[in-house]
Amino acid sequence: MIVRDFEGWLANMLAAQPWAGQVDRWSTGSGPKPVGLTLAGRLHLQLVGGDQKAAPLDPDNAGVVPAVQASPSDPGGWAEAITRTVAEAGLPRLKSAETYAAWGGSTKPGGMRVVFVDGSELFASILPDIR
Repeated sequence: MIVRDFEGWLANMLAAQPWAGQVDRWSTGSGPKPVGLTLAGRLHLQLVGGDQKAAPLDPDNAGVVPAVQASPSDPGGWAEAITRTVAEAGLPRLKSAETYAAWGGSTKPGGMRVVFVDGSELFASILPDIR
């Protein structure tokens, strides 16, 4: 999946979650990197990876907006809530979504690894508040 497509899709999924607050995309269209989201005006989620040659995301196969109950307060809690949102959306291209803690492939305090059926992977890392 193209990382910018995922950024827009994830923004839509999270905007429907009361715990996510206001969701702002860092980029639109084919603008410069970085790609990511700011949630609740303070949590920064940087997205990297994906397959830039993948077909664009078809809105008819974008899954459903799940109602995820969560009250995240730390990077691990945010990662869990975001990962559950991705997993429960039923995106047909999704093979798996797991937090960094469950995956074990990163020592960062919060984030997720998303694997798609085409073999491409995306990583979302929670960054410290830069303000």
